[in-house]
Amino acid sequence: MAPNTLKHISAFDLDHTLVHSNSSILFYRYLISKGFYHHISLIRTAIYSLRHYFLNLSLTMLHEKVFERFLKGAPLELVQEEVAQFLKRDFYRFLYYPTFERLRRAQHQGHHTVILSSGPSFIVGPIAEYLEVNEWYSSQYAVNKEGNFESIESILLGDGKATCVEKLTKKFQIPSGEVTAYSDSDLDLPFLQAAGTSIAVNPNQKLLKVSRENSWEII
Repeated sequence: MAPNTLKHISAFDLDHTLVHSNSSILFYRYLISKGFYHHISLIRTAIYSLRHYFLNLSLTMLHEKVFERFLKGAPLELVQEEVAQFLKRDFYRFLYYPTFERLRRAQHQGHHTVILSSGPSFIVGPIAEYLEVNEWYSSQYAVNKEGNFESIESILLGDGKATCVEKLTKKFQIPSGEVTAYSDSDLDLPFLQAAGTSIAVNPNQKLLKVSRENSWEII
């Protein structure tokens, strides 16, 4: 879309915002159903999640622990093939429809639609393509010369999402007031505050408090 024709940007977090759960965990459960992992491994992922939400395990550390235990050394090509099959299994049932409806409305109105997610690129990219958004940004996992996952290259956090918004407004030469941002978490406050319109989606307690203080819409 040419810069001089764009009127608005609609930017969406992915997990617990466009998707009613965590897309990586949904994919992981799919892999369990295919026999790649044993059901008992769900206990480990549950422990990581509980530590993140209740015991101050940072999002960066959560990524690192999950990567080391479940992804390091895995072939990217195989993972990409399984993501494609996972999305073919009626992925629409995992969408949070109040936000998905906002996405479709924004697309109909000609907005530049963007997904900004801390999830890994191998799953965020295909979901973005599946939902037909214009652009997407995510965390990046590096692969070695054999094509196997080797390390975490970068994690896209709230500050990084805010930077993406700023770059997009400069690219399309529109004011930040013409940006609408959607997220569920206070970790994305820099992202939400970089937009002219901030919308909280099933917000956690901290974001709910901020949203009420700032009269942000809650869906």
